[in-house]
Amino acid sequence: MRRNVYPTGKPENHSIPTEAIQHTIDYIRKEKNLDLHSFLLLRGGTLLWEEYFRPNEADYLHVQYSVSKSFASTAIGLAQDEGLLTVEDKLSSFFPEHASLFETDYKKEVNLHHLLMMGSGYENTEQEVFMKYSLVGDLTKGALEVPVIHQPGEKFNYYSLGSYLFTSAFHKVIPEGIHSYLQRKLFKQLDINTSVWNVDSVGIPLGGFGLYLTAYDMTKLGQLYLQKGNWQGQQLLSKSFVETATSKHICNNNPEKQEDNINWRSGYGYQFWRNSFGGFRGDGMKGQFIVVLPEQELVVVMTGNYDEMDVPLTSIEKNLLPYVK
Repeated sequence: MRRNVYPTGKPENHSIPTEAIQHTIDYIRKEKNLDLHSFLLLRGGTLLWEEYFRPNEADYLHVQYSVSKSFASTAIGLAQDEGLLTVEDKLSSFFPEHASLFETDYKKEVNLHHLLMMGSGYENTEQEVFMKYSLVGDLTKGALEVPVIHQPGEKFNYYSLGSYLFTSAFHKVIPEGIHSYLQRKLFKQLDINTSVWNVDSVGIPLGGFGLYLTAYDMTKLGQLYLQKGNWQGQQLLSKSFVETATSKHICNNNPEKQEDNINWRSGYGYQFWRNSFGGFRGDGMKGQFIVVLPEQELVVVMTGNYDEMDVPLTSIEKNLLPYVK
């Protein structure tokens, strides 16, 4: 049984018409016929809308896909706040046993900052590496064997294996691992009591994906970031890391991929996407979103199962935001 951590209110009492929220949802579910599983909206820390579209969905641990990355990044921030590591630490420093794999100048340059912002320069062969090593063998070694073909920090390349690498590096500094650490340092404080994170063959969480949470608990990360790392009067995560993690670090407006929606070409932070219409988000394939809009003090969480990832963001921009006063 969950504990409700937010006050609740009516949208109109917070300057949002109920019809605008309903239209935002209907555009996704009815006009575009997408399989939306949940829609939750908070303004200023008050829960104004919580709706589920499958039986028992409120208690369901929903696959996060790449929303997992935003939680993994948060663990890096917490560890940096504790002085256990810094984002400038070279990847090679975590793996002295694999020193021979850092044979090129590019590889020697890669640090956590580069991995967090999807600019590490690794050749993107992640599908093959994950398939070969995730269940058996040494995934870390397999990932480190991949060549770095671009100057670190210069070229955006969405790379979940890079998220795994900083998760594996985290494990070297904090042996309990990223999931247990988050449970102890953040989830307990946010009243997130149930979570699962898939692991590799040696028990290291996959980092870039594999986390399972309820939609309600997803809102807590969004609200934490909206409040600059503060939760119920306690500074859980430094304001400086929140600002760094959600700022644009690299251009992802690839002229070769102009077919991509503008929301995937508006900048990238530390495992957070920048929205074209303001704010930032964690997102995962098949319709998983934590959308944070600081200017309007909004957090919107959606879960689902569909491929048309642009539709819910378009609906927020066109059907909700114009009516938020």
